[in-house]
Amino acid sequence: MIHIDSKESPLYLGDHLTRDERLQRLVQQSRARARYIESQILLESNATHSMNPDVARLPTVYEAAMFYVAEVGLGNFPGSQPPFKNYYFMIDSGSDDMWLQCEGATQSFTQNMPLYPWNLSTTFRVETPIPCTIQRCPSGQCNDFGQCTYVAGYVGGPVSSGVVAKERFTLGSNTGPGARETMDLYVGCGLQQHNFGGFLGDNHIAGRPDLIAGILGLGRGRRSFLSQMGSIGDGIFSYCFEPSNRDIVATNTYLRFGADATMGTPGRRVGETPLVVPTQFRTTHYYLNLEDISVGDTPVRFPRGTFELRNEAEGGTMIDSGAPLSLMYRPYFNKVVDLVRAHFENLKVEYIGRIGVADACFHGEFDSYNYPPITLHFQNANYVISDHRANFIRINANYFCFAYFARESKRPAFKLGALQQINKRIVYDTMDERLSFRDEDCRLDPSN
Repeated sequence: MIHIDSKESPLYLGDHLTRDERLQRLVQQSRARARYIESQILLESNATHSMNPDVARLPTVYEAAMFYVAEVGLGNFPGSQPPFKNYYFMIDSGSDDMWLQCEGATQSFTQNMPLYPWNLSTTFRVETPIPCTIQRCPSGQCNDFGQCTYVAGYVGGPVSSGVVAKERFTLGSNTGPGARETMDLYVGCGLQQHNFGGFLGDNHIAGRPDLIAGILGLGRGRRSFLSQMGSIGDGIFSYCFEPSNRDIVATNTYLRFGADATMGTPGRRVGETPLVVPTQFRTTHYYLNLEDISVGDTPVRFPRGTFELRNEAEGGTMIDSGAPLSLMYRPYFNKVVDLVRAHFENLKVEYIGRIGVADACFHGEFDSYNYPPITLHFQNANYVISDHRANFIRINANYFCFAYFARESKRPAFKLGALQQINKRIVYDTMDERLSFRDEDCRLDPSN
């Protein structure tokens, strides 16, 4: 995986961005992502395979806007080498939407690759179910031509709509160099994309690539990529995010599925905590039971049930690969910051307060071992974030800020973002309803 801030990355934005500007960009992206997730929560609370099951994997990269994206081979194009075309999909563990922009779209956002030439693929088949029921068409809605349709809406107004088709997906394999596996999946063929400015397709304004052509949902809904794999994918996927370090060397990191999504080397300590399945409403998101938070060795001692998921989808702790940074309901955030302040006061480090978009900043310089670890006490497992780069962001030589941010909404009460997941192997198991994790150097993600 190549991070956007690596000079090895083709998506590197250059040296003209200050650390403060980088932080501002990440916070804005995280809060925009939180608003999107909240809109989905509110909606939820109101609202043929030829693949080897053991080898599914997709190469991933950090896209210049804010997202991790997966490279997917699509279709079958006779006379082309390879016979499929590669497109980048935004990885979204908080959604079950799966779509990309198609040739003939009357409205579209900017992308580097041509709009998907569905009419040239011999494996593309628009779904025309008779009758048009939810059992035959994922959305349960068809147009005047009898074609199954979809509409995917997001906070702030972005909407993608079009027809649902079955198409050939070509994925990487660990069975040998260049090995490929295929499967036929439902995917939305986007013919109208409205109001995506500020969400997708804006990188060209700064002279950077617009990789994303669509969304790859990994949520719990039956339309998601993970759910469509069914028992073939074992309901399991994993990833390992590299640190945000401008000097890292480009490496290969994979989004893994099925038996390929394992903890790997035995003997290392593995934490396991249940995935929370709400009984009050249907959700595509992944919730966890967070019981308390510690700064260094000192727990906040939140009252029991503080982070409990309640009726009307309020509260709860969500893990989200699509958010760059972690966000917390402000009253809870303030209690955590009180302990962070106390830690640094003992080291004679001055508390500054808010700087720009950062809620809690400090003035001082000392060795990295003086930064406190942050521990998330999940049910049955402690998630220890000891890497100071995941907990604090240095603005310049003398100022640094807490890398967690406050928000006014409790939907959810806490969202664990990508920065706080660096250098950890994280495995989602929806069959046994558990999340497993362990520390790992993600730059060394094995290729087989």
